[in-house]
Amino acid sequence: MECLILGGSEFISLHVVRELLRRGHRVTVLNRGSRNQRLPAGVEVLLADRKEHAALRAGLAGLAFDDVFDIAYAPTTAEDVRAALEALDGRVGHYLFCSSTRVYDHTAPLPFTETTPRSLYWGEYARHKLEAEDVLLERHRAGGLPVTLVRPTHVLGPYNTRDNETFFFDRILRGRPVLVPGDGGWLRQFGHAEDLAHAFAEMAGNPRASGQAYNITGEECVTQAGFVELIAHVMGKPVELVHFDPKLLEGFEKPGRVFGQNLVYPAHIFYSTAKARLELGLHPRYTLEAGLRQTYEWYLAEGLDRRPVEFAFEDQLLARLGRGR
Repeated sequence: MECLILGGSEFISLHVVRELLRRGHRVTVLNRGSRNQRLPAGVEVLLADRKEHAALRAGLAGLAFDDVFDIAYAPTTAEDVRAALEALDGRVGHYLFCSSTRVYDHTAPLPFTETTPRSLYWGEYARHKLEAEDVLLERHRAGGLPVTLVRPTHVLGPYNTRDNETFFFDRILRGRPVLVPGDGGWLRQFGHAEDLAHAFAEMAGNPRASGQAYNITGEECVTQAGFVELIAHVMGKPVELVHFDPKLLEGFEKPGRVFGQNLVYPAHIFYSTAKARLELGLHPRYTLEAGLRQTYEWYLAEGLDRRPVEFAFEDQLLARLGRGR
């Protein structure tokens, strides 16, 4: 198959590139070229900013693809998706869009399924994803274009652009306490980037996936505190959890990160993956522990354990808790 990836050099899209090449597909990426040294051999590169619509049209003029994987987020708006569709009008067989489980109304009952009402619970990020989904679904309904909406939640794995699992590796490896908001009991759910890439590749060209949305993530839920303790177990290191009232952060003019890049929020998440399992036979190959173990091995191999890390804000917070270092 001829495959186009909008993105290609960052985290999820890089894993999709590798998965498609592994399957013997021809892969073209369209991006700004900032990290293309990561790309495997054999990938064709189109240099363009997908948000510059004239450049996008010029870069894609006359080209046709069996499958397009829209994964770049800059943030990607509905107009950006519409521009990509128009630039490839009539020359794409299947359009797969990386949306997010954050399109759901997180005040609804758990678990969140593909039929859970969508809402702006998560603000501007959700709005961009919702509006982009609507553009694609309208194109599907009006013109029959096969489209698939892929909705992952927290994704872990090598090259993660979110400082989540690596945030805890950094602190546990250095023997530092980990600050935990409240009782650390909010549920979190993670999927592995390679499982997500596998799902994208399996959906491509599958008529059953056309016009559908799918939650793609791991099957396990874990509390915030449990996530940290599992990471410590994988690392073979002890960890001290220091609980704090999240309201303390309001006393700082510019609070820093205290629990990963985006894991503090006060809401449970639990997404059903039954639809993808039953309709497409998709299921995760990584358990949460196995995914963390593989990511930690990558972290060490990349020498990230030796990178400088700033702990000044955490030390300020620890001092207010009477735990000065």
